[in-house]
Amino acid sequence: MILDPVRDFVILLSNRLRENGVKCGVSEDMDACMALTAIQIRSVYHLREVLRLAMVKRVDDYEVFDRIFEELLNIKRRSETSERPSEYMPGQGGGEQRRTETGGEKSSQTITFYSPMEMLMKRTLPTPSRDSFRQTKRVIKRLRRRLALLPGRRNEASTSGLLDFPNTVRSALRTYGEFVRIARMRRKITRCRLIALFDVSGSMDAYTSFLMQSMYALARQGVALEVFVFSTKLHRVSDLLKYFGPKTAAEKISQDVNIWGSGTRIGSCLQTFLKRYGGLISKGTVIMIVSDGWDTGEPELLNKAMSELKNRSGRIVWINPHADRQGFKPRTIGMETAMPYIDLLAGMNSLQDMRGFRRFFGSSLQPIARRPVVSRQGSPALRRQ
Repeated sequence: MILDPVRDFVILLSNRLRENGVKCGVSEDMDACMALTAIQIRSVYHLREVLRLAMVKRVDDYEVFDRIFEELLNIKRRSETSERPSEYMPGQGGGEQRRTETGGEKSSQTITFYSPMEMLMKRTLPTPSRDSFRQTKRVIKRLRRRLALLPGRRNEASTSGLLDFPNTVRSALRTYGEFVRIARMRRKITRCRLIALFDVSGSMDAYTSFLMQSMYALARQGVALEVFVFSTKLHRVSDLLKYFGPKTAAEKISQDVNIWGSGTRIGSCLQTFLKRYGGLISKGTVIMIVSDGWDTGEPELLNKAMSELKNRSGRIVWINPHADRQGFKPRTIGMETAMPYIDLLAGMNSLQDMRGFRRFFGSSLQPIARRPVVSRQGSPALRRQ
């Protein structure tokens, strides 16, 4: 079991790395703690090498890591001689805060780290801007066409389907009244029924404006059948978005939803969705999940929920904000568990502008073909267990 001082040092190091532009998240912190538990540390040099390999993914950031590591190590050495007992106080964000008194002066320092505890908190949400709403409106219209699964009002020629009598008679005129070819038609696939589920946990705090903008645009365009938000619990916010203006909708969601910035239990929330709102799902429904895939729940529960969701819906689209980066790979436990059931993985830019949309959904106006059903032996995360 890792000691508290070492754990605090890892968390403080992670916070300083993020302040200096180094990509270091909760998964890197957990990897570092696991590495320190499994590896016997013999020296400070050895400690630096282990933490650098676990927390820094880019070689270009090694110099920044070494500088911050030496600074924190020197500060810790100076404080060991004059440090007094620490006073713990409850923190926010699902973690703890430690206040340390040094010498004759009082200095407070906040250390935020992962905790599986649920935190219920309301938050003042940003109002969707009209300029960004116009841009998102164009993207949503194209999205509806690309994800269409239901027949619309227009017809198209087909090798099977209903008899197309006008075209059959027209083609018979070329053969002097002989019905050589029987024309048939079917409805064009142009409609999309969409259910969107937005992750509002602590790991998605940086994308709050994007979440509010996308939720409002989907609901107001008549594309989304239902809109939900989730973290440790699931809330339905469709009515608050459809029937109120941008400012009023943001205020009402701020008052009614108290799970902003909490932990993430994707599997449990999907199970709740299937149990309470399963009647909304059909083979003509597209399920859109907007989340970074950081999950603190059981992978088995998420795998079971995704499997049932896949069998009952027409298509599953996952929007991950990290997918916009070059070389992105779904390495989190939640993403690895859900990947076998996802039909299309896209980045956050796909809902913000047309350039990002074309990158993930293409420039065609025709509906995306259904993904063939393949045999699944479980997700990589479950196979490792």
